[in-house]
Amino acid sequence: MIQFEYDGVMKRYNVTVPRTLAGETAQVTVASISEDNRLTMHRELRIDLVRQILMHWDEYEHQMTRELDELIDNKQKGDK
Repeated sequence: MIQFEYDGVMKRYNVTVPRTLAGETAQVTVASISEDNRLTMHRELRIDLVRQILMHWDEYEHQMTRELDELIDNKQKGDK
């Protein structure tokens, strides 16, 4: 499962994917996405994984925008 973790110091989202080595599974950072939507790859990646990252990022960004809009709407309703 692709995950995005915000790094406040670097002001970017780290892209992590699961990796199994010797029977142990851990999340590994493979790329990062800056606040202005620039993708930096930290490892050599297959094209299909890059496509998955971009699709998941679009969904993640859409969900964050939707939640922000709901918060703004709820605040405006509370002000009235």
